[in-house]
Amino acid sequence: MAPSTLLRRFSRLLAPAWLPSGLSARSKFYVREPPNSKPNWLKVGLTLGTTAFLWAYLIKQHNEDVLEYKRRNGLE
Repeated sequence: MAPSTLLRRFSRLLAPAWLPSGLSARSKFYVREPPNSKPNWLKVGLTLGTTAFLWAYLIKQHNEDVLEYKRRNGLE
């Protein structure tokens, strides 16, 4: 095949996308800024409560694991 024939075949792939006249290029979805003046206190409370619970559980579990380690190795 001649180079010009190859170029013609692949030029459609390299050409910019064509939009039908009825469609707009603008997105139908957009991101809104969250309302910072009115925080969602339920979400804030649940988030902080969950965080505190998980940290307390982590520390409790760690202390139990340390005691078990000491008991098994005769360090207590």
